[in-house]
Amino acid sequence: MKALPKQILSGFAALLICTSGYAQTTPACCESSRPDTEVEATDRAHPVAGAFSAAVASDTDPEVLYRRAADHETWMREHLMPAGGVMSGQFTDDTYAQVKSYGGERDPAIWTGSYLAAQALRLEATGAADAADQLAETVRVLHRWWRISGDAGYLARFAAPADSSEAILATLPAGDPEVIRDVPYEDALWHWRGRVSRDQYQGVLLGMSLAYEATSDPGIRQLIREDVATFAEQLMRRERKRVKVIINGSSNFSTTLELQHAVYTDDETPDGIPILNVRTSPFEVEASGMVVFWPNPSEFIRQIPGLGWLPDVLLPSQAIQLAAAFRVALQVTAGVPGYEARHAALSAHYDEQVDDWLDIATGWENTNECGDAYYGLNVAFMPMYNWVRLEDDPVRRARLQRDVLRDALWSAVEDHKNVFFAFLYAAQAAPEDAVEAIIEAHLAQLALFPNPPQTAEPIDVRSEYPEDPECPGLSAIATDVDDRPGATFLWERQPWKLLDPGAPEFAFAGVDYLLAYWLGRQSGFIDGNGRLGVSQTGTGGGTITSSPPGIDCGSSCEADFALGSEVLLQAFPAPGSVLIGWSGDPSCPYIHPLEGATDCVATFASLPSGETRIEAAVLPYARAVGIGETATAFASLINSGDATATGCSIALPGGLPATFTYQTTDSGNALIGMPDTPVDIPRGGTQGFVFGITPSQALAATEIAPVFDCTNTAPAFSHAGLNTFILSAAATAPPDLLAVGVTPSGDGVVRLPSRDGTGFFATAAVNIGSAGTVRVGVDDGGRALALALRVCETDAAGTWLVCGDSLSRTIGADQTVYYTVLASGNGQPIAFDPAINRLFLRFEANGTTVGATNVAVATP
Repeated sequence: MKALPKQILSGFAALLICTSGYAQTTPACCESSRPDTEVEATDRAHPVAGAFSAAVASDTDPEVLYRRAADHETWMREHLMPAGGVMSGQFTDDTYAQVKSYGGERDPAIWTGSYLAAQALRLEATGAADAADQLAETVRVLHRWWRISGDAGYLARFAAPADSSEAILATLPAGDPEVIRDVPYEDALWHWRGRVSRDQYQGVLLGMSLAYEATSDPGIRQLIREDVATFAEQLMRRERKRVKVIINGSSNFSTTLELQHAVYTDDETPDGIPILNVRTSPFEVEASGMVVFWPNPSEFIRQIPGLGWLPDVLLPSQAIQLAAAFRVALQVTAGVPGYEARHAALSAHYDEQVDDWLDIATGWENTNECGDAYYGLNVAFMPMYNWVRLEDDPVRRARLQRDVLRDALWSAVEDHKNVFFAFLYAAQAAPEDAVEAIIEAHLAQLALFPNPPQTAEPIDVRSEYPEDPECPGLSAIATDVDDRPGATFLWERQPWKLLDPGAPEFAFAGVDYLLAYWLGRQSGFIDGNGRLGVSQTGTGGGTITSSPPGIDCGSSCEADFALGSEVLLQAFPAPGSVLIGWSGDPSCPYIHPLEGATDCVATFASLPSGETRIEAAVLPYARAVGIGETATAFASLINSGDATATGCSIALPGGLPATFTYQTTDSGNALIGMPDTPVDIPRGGTQGFVFGITPSQALAATEIAPVFDCTNTAPAFSHAGLNTFILSAAATAPPDLLAVGVTPSGDGVVRLPSRDGTGFFATAAVNIGSAGTVRVGVDDGGRALALALRVCETDAAGTWLVCGDSLSRTIGADQTVYYTVLASGNGQPIAFDPAINRLFLRFEANGTTVGATNVAVATP
């Protein structure tokens, strides 16, 4: 639990609520933060899938498709993401509860990159805090894999701490020539798997490009930028290298070659010297200690003595991969201060080479026979999507869309029932291409995907499909998705297999469904809307609104929100009414996430005149913690009635994924009494409390209205900024700014000297969380008050340093910063209504509130 600094505690018991009806009784009211001195599965899905959505496999209902994606993600994160990487698994039994060993240990990079791509697309489609959290964490994992070798641009297949579980360590065994063990990294020892291949880069670059677009986190963007730029700059570097050469398995010698478009490592060969193994008929190049991206390998191989006669050998997939890598590097370095020269060099190299690469790419064709090496199609489609999507030259892009994507790649697979390839093509198709029927047909195939866990069940569909006479054991037509063997990535497996023995107790992660689904959602191919309806009941009344906007009504209304998004409902009682609570869906009023049609009911009660009533205040206004950490705050509960308020307590509203506790405090804010025990408050008395909220999942900045209630009163009115509490949570602990504001009058009200005059309030904020870049801004809570607002940073003595509509700076752990907010009127009146007319100073990191304070404002 994070302790609150003493300056937050001082005098808190005296903090009183100020509403328009009670201002005259509370001379020091209205200061919110004041320092002392300062689907049912397919028929072949495993029965354990019943624990997830009961979706019908052939159903293309948007809610069914979404729930399947949510279920696959939950399952894979629980079972098949060891050390943050995506793998498959052998389980101990057919309950699929405990992993016995992991599989696919050579491919985590491509599939973890694919998972990153799915999270980026999910974030763009829903704005969900959990998607942003998963995106950031996966970028950090891949950043480690980029860096752990110490070789520029060289990507590890997988890495894990040396003290990992036995099941994880079994994927990185001693004696395996691909595995490098006990490498110091991040103040610990790590094992990692090398001998990476070009295919692994394709998933990672796809994920990093999409993540760069989706995230607003400058730190995560910088990790992506530096990893991708370093990789591309290594590819661009032309250097003389001593290499060992083996020709046709016999001739073995060393020579020096001038090489480019390659990355190197000294961890794969005995003496650290790269090896090129060349076969001349049929032509083939294998490399150790280096990974080459050579659209025309003969350009370099002809330097080898005795091989100057080699003709050009054009490799279209590598041309696509190379061009796409540079396009992503240009994407992440464009317009970034400090990267101007690096971007210019990357751009010059791309411009010099791209037309040759494009000419080679137009020659792409499917050379697989009877489904052999079908994965080669995937590692052309993935980078092709990046290349077309990011190409900014309209003539070149049109050629890519028509000559390469459509006429070469898509024409080769259009009858394969490959949902991922279809969606990649349709998302970037030429304007004249009719893709509606393609989308519809492949959406039906996506609906056949099994619910989790995706198991390796045996299949025998020989009676259902005709055999291909030229390919024994394979179907003459692509089988449906629910008639295929399971795979870590179904879309890279050939779709014609008729018979497969399966593998008992073996399961796959489901990243193939996630990526296809979220690509369809983000591209608009899959309807992603769910209905949220609200109504009210009871003897009172009020207004219900939502964040994000959509709901705003006084009786009943409904609106569509993105499936998978988080929606917070807020109820505002009318004068003389009070909110009693919520009913309807158990998640109301915080729907996290919206999974389908949802209804919420707010109950308002009339407040009889003269009834004992309570008021509440909360400080601080905002906290930001890591998942599983407890955010603490203080509350004061005031009995403003004529009789003792009995059994007074605090609770969370429904729907929040968090646990809650509270306890009474004395006048010095020391704990007294027993936890979670209601207390009586005498007439005119004030009782202090401390409460703690422990989130169990990521939360975007969520304004929580704690329920303050006594057995003989209605619950306290909820007023934003006075007795609400903004909470953010992330997997990695964010900055956490405890902000306190003070006005010149000392009563929490900024009083402009005239309707066109200027008033101000000052704020001190201490960061009790992690260091980070923080944006500081001021607003009026959406009231559109007749004010011009600016914020200025000052030093501790009050000297102004910089002013603006908003400011950004890095704030270290335990660092205190100071700001002054200026409010200038425009001649229009602002009524003295402290519960409504308020100014908010907010601290945001990565687009999420990590601290805030607020004061009232009025004009003469």
